[in-house]
Amino acid sequence: MMKKNLSTFFIALLAVVSLRGAEMPVERLFVSTDREAYIAGDNVWCSLFCLDGEGKRSSQSAVSYLELISAEGTVVEAKIGLLDGRGAGSFRIPVSVPTGVYRLIAYTSANVNEEGTPWMAGSRILTIFNTLSTDRVKGGYKIVDDATYNSMSRAAQPSAGGLVFNSTARVRKGADVGILIQNGGPMADLSFSIYHEDAVVPAPQDNSIASFLGSLPESAHPKFTGNRPLEYDGEIISARISGKVADESEFSVATLSSAGAPSNLYIGVTDNDRVRFMTNNIYGDREIVCEVSMLDDEKGVIEFENPFIYPSPGELPKVTLNKSQYGDIAARKIALRAERPLRLDTLTTMLRHREDLLLESSPLRRFHLDDYNRFPSVKEILVEIIPILNLHRENGKYSMRITVTDGTEAYRTRVGNLLVMMDGVVLTDLDMLLGFDAMLIEDVDVYQQAVVCGQVSYSGIANFITKKNYVTALTFPANVRVVDFKGVSYPVAYYGEVPEGEGDDLRQTLYWDPSMRIEAGGQKRVKFHAPGYAGRFRAVAEGIAADGTPVHHEWTFEVE
Repeated sequence: MMKKNLSTFFIALLAVVSLRGAEMPVERLFVSTDREAYIAGDNVWCSLFCLDGEGKRSSQSAVSYLELISAEGTVVEAKIGLLDGRGAGSFRIPVSVPTGVYRLIAYTSANVNEEGTPWMAGSRILTIFNTLSTDRVKGGYKIVDDATYNSMSRAAQPSAGGLVFNSTARVRKGADVGILIQNGGPMADLSFSIYHEDAVVPAPQDNSIASFLGSLPESAHPKFTGNRPLEYDGEIISARISGKVADESEFSVATLSSAGAPSNLYIGVTDNDRVRFMTNNIYGDREIVCEVSMLDDEKGVIEFENPFIYPSPGELPKVTLNKSQYGDIAARKIALRAERPLRLDTLTTMLRHREDLLLESSPLRRFHLDDYNRFPSVKEILVEIIPILNLHRENGKYSMRITVTDGTEAYRTRVGNLLVMMDGVVLTDLDMLLGFDAMLIEDVDVYQQAVVCGQVSYSGIANFITKKNYVTALTFPANVRVVDFKGVSYPVAYYGEVPEGEGDDLRQTLYWDPSMRIEAGGQKRVKFHAPGYAGRFRAVAEGIAADGTPVHHEWTFEVE
């Protein structure tokens, strides 16, 4: 009966997706980054503006896909979640990428269904130098003489909107600095960055927030030729299955769970050779475990589909090289090394994002096993420490039951259909749990109330938490696939915090706010700490006003 209900639900869900996809929403993304020039190994912070065909913030897609592309192909893939048309995240440039000019492209599943790539109008040009290798993008560079290079400079975009920056033009090294941003126009939704601008001249941008907004009317009626499902609630993870799954009249249930995160549990149903999991976005890079029931143990194979499309970067400028760059690029290399003791990634502020709330409202009872006499086997732990869980053996196969109660605990009964997990990963074969070294289990979390996941209801959940996520070291049967999964980037802001006494302060980016809002006629005071070296710095604010017009303003100052 459960299979029938699940299959009915799955077919209905696909019908809803297809129906909603028939509406074919138009979406356009503009990418803003904390800087324009980087070295290999740098972290790139991104801010996304997702608009519909009328220039309003889109509430359609919940996830976007980013690719960093040179003329030789994609070198970085990343995912950034979207909430009401805005997104923030970051990615690390691999240390192996060659020196050259790259295009950072962002798209949604709606864009994938379009014919052509009119959505590239919001892409970003990034210049990257590799300090560890002489490799360069083939045909993507030019070497110029000193006179030519010294005559070059970064072209600042013209100001737009009503922003005004008020601050001093010169500050002392290591001093606390304030910038007052005043908005004389409509409410402004912005990204705001302060970064070191050395003598390295980045390749010019071929898009701006103004040109991006100007391109929207031309792309309001694109031609749709694809059938990729629209991702309204989060990333849809798809996998293909080869091998016999079930009889033609049956559907097989599939589970997707993530090591270390028990709330990341999704139920899918196989349909012929495909299974799809409708997630609310899985954040961070982690290992995920997919199990398909009734899959042939010998011939069955689960292969996850790649959601990235590897588009052409279009025409790219060439990186300009000159020997006078060596000093600044070497200084950037030293600064990148100095970031590690500063632990900048621990100083970021988490922003609002879409969470999976599967277990948030369920009462949790935790058994910390070090608080009890330790026992060498899981069976003994259940009998001596957690009597609300009990094993049941039928036809040579173990299952687990749980004692459930009402709110007053006046009513107690043991029921089956308990979901058993280890480190957040579903275990349907309890022999794996019972054969596990009990001394490596740290906690057991028990949820004694029913939990609903999709159309499946469990009487409770027991999650056995190991000391070092040992679950991924288990040997799973053939119908289970364990893969390294690149999740959605956590959205963060960096408000200029610097730890004291932990190395030289050589930060290149001093401040990053991917989602700054300044009301009409309002103001925003930004405070940051000047670094420990002299140089010129640039503050850039760009975004969109409430009336749909572009906002852009830049300002430079000297640290002495």
